[in-house]
Amino acid sequence: MRIRETLLSFIRRGMVRSIGILVGGTIVGHAITLAAMPISTRLYTPEDFSALSVFSSIVGILTVVACLRFDAAIILPEKDDDAVNLLALSVMVAIGTAIATAGLMALLPYQVYGLLGAPGLLPYLWMIPIGVLIGGLYLAGQAWHVRTKRFSSVARSRALQATAGAGAQIAMGIGGIAPLGLLVGAVLNTGAGSVFLLSSAYSNARDLFQKISWRHMLRVARDYDKFPRYSVWEGIANGLSNSGPLIIIAAMAPGPEAGYLTLSLFALQAPMALLGNAVGQVYVSEAAIAYREGRLGRYTSDVLAGLAAAGAGPLLFAAVVSPFFFELIFGPYWGRSGVLVSWMAPWFFLQFLASPICNALHITGHQRAMMIFHIIGMTLRIGGVVAAGAYAVGFMSEIWAITGWLFYAGYLGTILAIVRLPSGSFRLFIRRAFPSALAGLTGGILCILGLHLIQ
Repeated sequence: MRIRETLLSFIRRGMVRSIGILVGGTIVGHAITLAAMPISTRLYTPEDFSALSVFSSIVGILTVVACLRFDAAIILPEKDDDAVNLLALSVMVAIGTAIATAGLMALLPYQVYGLLGAPGLLPYLWMIPIGVLIGGLYLAGQAWHVRTKRFSSVARSRALQATAGAGAQIAMGIGGIAPLGLLVGAVLNTGAGSVFLLSSAYSNARDLFQKISWRHMLRVARDYDKFPRYSVWEGIANGLSNSGPLIIIAAMAPGPEAGYLTLSLFALQAPMALLGNAVGQVYVSEAAIAYREGRLGRYTSDVLAGLAAAGAGPLLFAAVVSPFFFELIFGPYWGRSGVLVSWMAPWFFLQFLASPICNALHITGHQRAMMIFHIIGMTLRIGGVVAAGAYAVGFMSEIWAITGWLFYAGYLGTILAIVRLPSGSFRLFIRRAFPSALAGLTGGILCILGLHLIQ
């Protein structure tokens, strides 16, 4: 009865429809990227993907904080004129961050870049500030559309980005322009929709944009100063713990290990891309209201139960079949990536649960606690990888996966303690996740048996 009431409540709030729109756009985008990947893995070498992993890691770390996290605050104000000034502030800060990044990179001696362990990237370092700029602009535009519940625009932007990114990678790969084709595709796949989202925001709220002023931007900057004071460091720590080990592995591990990791990460991000990110954006658009009404714990419990049911099956299926199918799908050089998927699946399941609801800490004013927790996680994850590089270099990727399990288990527990889940929530999670997990395990075993019979 409770599940039925929860479902009806979701439908009344429009959550199912909103998630459906975002998932639909993401399915299209991810299907395009997925269809292009077996082609790209045959046009580019694992060494090219290692250059991509370092590039994407650096850009990803900087993009998260490109707007000094003012983009994360856009959803919070009750007044739209405050929100639109936060949007303008985010855009201005993103431009400044990109310029500062370019200036800092110009001052660094060239020998520093040689430590990255990706010689193929060195001629294309100039692309990093461009990637940071359009990535930051995309985050700002996306936050505005989440606030205004224009999820269809976000969905279209994702399809646009995937098409542009995949098209660039394949076209430039056929032309033998490597690894530049991978880098251009990555930039387009993370920020090509920024112009579309910002122009859409302006065209749908022109009168509101007239209320943007320097004085108002300074005022909202003061009102939401917790975001640059705490959330920037949380974002940097989170980015370093998720992407920093890739850079370290590229520099310390033998051969194209970072390239194998890049493909493994892509494969595991599929469930998150299809549902987790969509749920997270819809969650945060409603969570601020739920918090003001005193029902954030119940709302979070409902969302988390749905995530457990949706994520357990696909991730368990991926963990079972990947070691057997990666060479068949992606080519003869990529078997190592399939093995790494199995190691990382528990980490991604816990991340799949935690990431969509982590903005509850912003909404409840726990930015400082969030920052401290991510700094601890960064220390754990980077420290583990560095230690593995010193004493067990062949297991750096596996150690990174294990630290991911530990960090996201603790992170999820912290979030749930703060939002104060109602009693009975954990029984609901297990009851909802078990059929999905059983289906994923059974399907994986049947696929492996079928492959052996064919061979």
